[in-house]
Amino acid sequence: MTWDRVLVGTDLSEESARAGDACIGLPGRPCLVLALVTDGADRAGGLEAEATRLRGLGADVTARVVDRGGRTVANALVEAARDEGANLLVIGARGRGRAVDRLLGSVSEAVLRGGRSDVLVVRGRTNGPLLSRVLVPTDLSATSVDAARRLVAGGGIGGGVLLHVGSDVPEGLAPLAEELGLVPLHRPGEVVPVVIETAIDERATLIALCRVGGRDAAAGVGLGPVAEGVALTAPCPVLVACPRAALAVQVRELLSAEFPLADEAWRDYHETRGDPGIDRVFGVFVDRNLVALARCRRHPDGYEVDAVFTPAPFRGRGYANRAVGALVEACQNEDLFMHAVHGLEDFYGRFGFVSIPESRLPPTIRSRYAWATGDMASAGVTPMYRPRGWFARAGRDGQG
Repeated sequence: MTWDRVLVGTDLSEESARAGDACIGLPGRPCLVLALVTDGADRAGGLEAEATRLRGLGADVTARVVDRGGRTVANALVEAARDEGANLLVIGARGRGRAVDRLLGSVSEAVLRGGRSDVLVVRGRTNGPLLSRVLVPTDLSATSVDAARRLVAGGGIGGGVLLHVGSDVPEGLAPLAEELGLVPLHRPGEVVPVVIETAIDERATLIALCRVGGRDAAAGVGLGPVAEGVALTAPCPVLVACPRAALAVQVRELLSAEFPLADEAWRDYHETRGDPGIDRVFGVFVDRNLVALARCRRHPDGYEVDAVFTPAPFRGRGYANRAVGALVEACQNEDLFMHAVHGLEDFYGRFGFVSIPESRLPPTIRSRYAWATGDMASAGVTPMYRPRGWFARAGRDGQG
């Protein structure tokens, strides 16, 4: 991971000076833009003095006064980084875990959330040159692995640890660590506290992780809770890298051995469970995360589509559409029945379902709503039917 232009936010404090110092020796000797956000006060003299100091340490530095112009400090820094074409934004921090300081606190959180580049948060005293001993937490997702590979490819790393936090040791941890030239380490527990404890134990000079893990990326989260928590509490500098890898999307039928994954995803959907003997379950996987489901159950007198469900973090991204499309395509040679939730009739209509009287449902399927005593409207569902017939969903390759 290399950067050709780096914006360093400063308020001319001791903590900001450490942020500039941390950039000395970055791979490729990038150009540093030392940016001071002001409300119009003349502090250019102090800014130029700090730039001169960094030049004396061997850095290629230009200084820039940024007019706040009614913006927050964080927005001014993010927009300045964009204007400068910077691919790394560096910000200083004071103390460990303090809620309020000069440049961290709400400013750092806003920079982390709003930044469109990699962000380096520099806190406290360092244990040596920035890249001399790096701690790289990973969930082995595509985004996390790609960020780790880019970091190592940039060069300059003296050594470090590849850390996975979880109950089980993943098979891919040791091979990835060997590829990266890092020491593999697995620890159980809550992710953020374990990362912090490991950084202290290993005397890490830098913690480097991706803005989002696989689950957060699949849900469209801009900044994951792990990256945010580590960046705001770590005892050493933290590099929060923007994801570059595209997430693999796979839409397919689940194997019998994978039904426990469906049961876990359905926990918040009436605690539904699948039965491999009578069910076919179709799911959407995004970087190994099961993000949507649809089930076709074989009854003695017909086939019923139900349990179409997307867990809350993944909604609004079209995953349910893909799951239902895969089901209908695979089961197109059967007449399909369902009780559609009111308001979703048009959605299922895209797959060839039409509304029918309750009396047309096969008895076994109709009996599931016998408690409604024939009043499907009060039950909040509409009986629907899809006659057997050809159907091909869009995007039938591995990308869903």
